[in-house]
Formats: sequence, C-alpha cells, structure tokens
Amino acid sequence: MVLVGSPSCGKTPPLQQAVTPLLKLDGEYDRIYCKEMEAYRKWERMSAKQREKNALPDEMKMPQRKCHVVVDSTIEAMIGAMRDNPRGVLIYKDEIDTLLSNFNRYNGSDESYFLSLFSGIPFKYSRKSNSEHIFLSNPYCSIIGSTQPGRLCEQFGGKRMMNGFSSRFLKVYPEINEMPSWSDTSMPEGILEEWERIIRKVVGIDPPTDQEGKADSIELPFSHGAKLRVISWKDEVNNMAYSGTDSDSVRALCGKLETYLIRFCLVIQVMRGICGESGMNEIDEKTAELAIMLTEYFRNMESRIAPEIDAGILNNRFTMLLGNLRDSFTTFQAVAEALKLGISESSVKRFLRNGGRDFIMKESHGRYRKI
Repeated sequence: MVLVGSPSCGKTPPLQQAVTPLLKLDGEYDRIYCKEMEAYRKWERMSAKQREKNALPDEMKMPQRKCHVVVDSTIEAMIGAMRDNPRGVLIYKDEIDTLLSNFNRYNGSDESYFLSLFSGIPFKYSRKSNSEHIFLSNPYCSIIGSTQPGRLCEQFGGKRMMNGFSSRFLKVYPEINEMPSWSDTSMPEGILEEWERIIRKVVGIDPPTDQEGKADSIELPFSHGAKLRVISWKDEVNNMAYSGTDSDSVRALCGKLETYLIRFCLVIQVMRGICGESGMNEIDEKTAELAIMLTEYFRNMESRIAPEIDAGILNNRFTMLLGNLRDSFTTFQAVAEALKLGISESSVKRFLRNGGRDFIMKESHGRYRKI
C-alpha cells in the first residue's frame, strides 16, 4: 500500500504510529538475538573438550534473527528474512521510491520477484556470495510507504501499469490541500497503548504444529452467509466494473481487488476476534460486509490516482511517441509504437480521441496527421 500526498501534508506520522508496535517487538527480538549470537560465538571458539567440560552440546545451530519489519529491502535480505520468519515480514519505507528506484539496478529480476510474491508463489533463490540455496514454499511480504502525486507516473505508470505491478498496490489519496496545523493536543496515550496490545495479541497467536513440530496454518472458512455476500459482490459489482470498461488498468485492478477482498476478510475477522467482537473460527457475514466496504474504498481511491498517472504519461512519453511516428499515421501504427515505450493501448486511444488536439488532427477514420 502507498499513501499519496503532497510534500509536508502529514503522510509520515500515521504510518509511524501504525508500525511502532512492530518496531518495538523487533527491538526486543534483537536483544535476544544478540545474546544468543554471543553464546553461539563463544561455543564456536571452544574445543570439543571445553564444550564437554561446560556441558555444552556437540552441535549448535546458528541463531536466526526474528523480525517483523525489514529495513534492508534488497532481494537477498528480504528472502533471508522471509526464510527466518515464515509468518511473513513487512517492508516499511517512508518514501516508497527508495524501494522502487532500486528495482532491476543489479540483476534485472527484482521486479519479477515482487510480482510473484504478491500471489505467494513458491520460488527458489541462490545466494552467489556463499552458494546458499533458499526455497520458500509459502512466501509472504507486505509493503507500505508513501509518495507524491508527481512521482506516480514514474513509479506506477508505463510498463508497471501494463504488467500488473501498479494494480498490486493499494493506494490512498485523501484530499489534503493544507499543511497540518500545530496544537498542544496529541494522540491520547490510551489509544496508542491499546493499539500495541492488539498487535501483540495478534503476534502471540500460536498456530498448531504438524507431525514434525513445524508450525502449521490456521484456516478460517467462510460462513454460508459470508460466502453468498462476497459472491454477490463479485457478480453484481466487480464483474460489472470489468465488463463495463475497455481499460486494461481498470480490468487489472478488478482482478487484484478480488484477491484483496479475501485478505481483508481474514484480517478483519482476526482483529474482531482479538478485540472480543466475534469468534475466530470462521469468516462471518459482518466481516464480509466490512471487507467489501474497504475494497470499494480502494477502488474509489484508484479512480483519483489514475488521472495523475495518465497526466504523467502524457507529459513524459507522448512527445517521444509523436517524434517516432510519421507525419501521417494510423491508430494501429500509434498503438504499436506506444507499446514499445510502455504506453498502454487504452491510453493511446484516449490521447488520439481527446488528449492530443493541440498536436494532431484527424484526417479520416483511424488516420491522423501531426499539426
């Protein structure tokens, strides 16, 4: 998810407050990890006789760093963190550009890893530095950060809109036109303390173990009423939105919102259960309704984001497109050339229809001439 807003509009404080309980937990884990590593290094320096004398085992595994939040977001660090924390990790970037701008800088495959990661697709990774091979059967990683409207085209436009990368990100773009005011009031401590208690309860949920003693998953089935409600939403709302547009980006969004609806159901049901509002044995109808409301909120947010991305595409790419076309050209030729530049077919047709009146004129059906 990415929070979108002008500089200094107040994006950072709510993100910090939301993530703070996880960072506190990571600080506690780090202190334990340092003690365990100190004991491990001490054991490593001992001879077999010294270990026997001190009643230490013959073999000892290197401690694993437990965490919830990943600071170093390189692919190697992220995969190592997911291996050591099979319940998943969070990449938290105040400025999301520090993550996205590093994609494909080194090996050209970072973005493809994140595209697969959204669906939890198992993948293998080899660390060339130490010939280590990592296999993740059920990888999970959340990403959250913020950005400015003027950066949306560069970060989520072009190829990233066409390959589905953009639609994987939930976007929040509130109407904030003024800087936040200063006052002597602050967030009540009771609210922050309650938020931390809730997060710690969620983290403290212990899943069952399998025959080998490894943590297994907890499954929450849909109640009959909840299942009918989400099916109704898909048939009457999302399918209608999909069939009612010729925009590839809108259709991609429809597909990803279906995935997010199911995830919202899980998150909301667990949080309601933690707060004593419901049980945690199934997804109930109220949770399904709340998840649908949240999903439609993000659909509405995307409708505010799309013009910002399209405007950026017009500014940055259409000059190059027109420069690559002959003085007289067809719609087919414009679309073919635009795809090479990472501009979607729907954006080109929209440009030819009403966005390029100062640059082109229509000669006949499907044929245009530069002015």
